[in-house]
Amino acid sequence: MWIRRALRATLVVVAVGAAGVAFTAPAQASPAAATPAQHTHHHPHSRVLEVRSGRTVLVLDAGTAGVLTANGVEVAPIAGAYASGKGIAFPIVGGSLDRKTAAGVIYHRGGLKFSAGTKSLSVQDFTIDTTKGVLTARVSGTTTRVPLLNLDASGVSIRGGWKSLTVSGVHGTLTKEAAAALNSTFGVTLFKAGIPIGTATVKARG
Repeated sequence: MWIRRALRATLVVVAVGAAGVAFTAPAQASPAAATPAQHTHHHPHSRVLEVRSGRTVLVLDAGTAGVLTANGVEVAPIAGAYASGKGIAFPIVGGSLDRKTAAGVIYHRGGLKFSAGTKSLSVQDFTIDTTKGVLTARVSGTTTRVPLLNLDASGVSIRGGWKSLTVSGVHGTLTKEAAAALNSTFGVTLFKAGIPIGTATVKARG
């Protein structure tokens, strides 16, 4: 029963969580959109792939997705993101990745709008940092970036050539900052760091 309540509580993560973090987490200000890394010229056989395009597809955890649907929470892509199979795709606009370890940073455009009843919230311009193990986003209408997901890339599959790289199996869980903000906002203790949110696949092109 507690697990059911915890999963049910997850709907608040997507409906209000980023806003709560924006006011309570130690976030840093940034430009209105994620800024792609400056591209440099590398030898054709460099270990680092300078990323110029591609997409990242996020598939929600099945348990979390079920709770969202059961509670009337709608998740819609915005600003260039789009539905793709069972997930939502976010176009890649820049970054760099180590071809062997997938260590690096990937910048995206697009975002998500979460709505439940009369409440809605949009977050966008996701940045995946596999070195730090975190996904941050900009709360729409602000210049504040917030940590939304902790990333586990320990079991990823990496494949590709010199002009592309696919990294599969990056698991995202709720950050402690988001959990603390939600508990404070709603006066509960249900939210814990580590609640599963989903799995991402990065398809990057140089």
